[in-house]
Amino acid sequence: MKTQELFVWWADARAARRYRIENLSADDLRRAQAVRSAKAQGDWRVSRALLHEVRAELPPGGATSLSHSGGSAVCAATSAARPLGADLERIRPREVLRLADWVCTPEERGVLAGLDGARQLQHFYLMWTLKEAFIKAAALDFPADMASAGLAAGPDGAWRLRAPPGRWKACSWRLGDEWISSVVWDVGTGESIRPLWRTVTGCELPAVTVLGEWESGLV
Repeated sequence: MKTQELFVWWADARAARRYRIENLSADDLRRAQAVRSAKAQGDWRVSRALLHEVRAELPPGGATSLSHSGGSAVCAATSAARPLGADLERIRPREVLRLADWVCTPEERGVLAGLDGARQLQHFYLMWTLKEAFIKAAALDFPADMASAGLAAGPDGAWRLRAPPGRWKACSWRLGDEWISSVVWDVGTGESIRPLWRTVTGCELPAVTVLGEWESGLV
């Protein structure tokens, strides 16, 4: 079995100090001209400083997926060219059940309705980040395809991954008290991959707690 490396990089607001416009890609250089709020500009600087450092470490032909929220960012990166998606969300109060009507299956909405308080909020963000990660990895449409991926209860009551066709692996984490992140990737034949967390220069990784690991498309 081949062992491949997949790293998930973390950056917090301190990474913005390392932002340099000359380090931007051609696409991002054009996007940098957009008018943003001070908050959005801070997120932009953090995420692009993170992406520059990750790309400097990544060999040619690798894959990356970037996400930012609430002044921090994550970037999943692998040396193999593969479908890959990452999402990060800062936990904040939301109208969870109303949003679930928009992005979840009836079963997923039922699970959320049976929870309350902090448990409901955490499960909602776990589901949301999984769905967003699949939107990126499988080139799905947002928001039309949000309900097409997620979690379903198996015959034994354990969660099963609902994913696009193919063989997929997904991991979700709680990062400290404020963030939830999910990463999904296409699993190659005969591969063994377990994501490892890294931190960019000058930043500090919050405590990482695994919320779940799932795989789909098993024979």
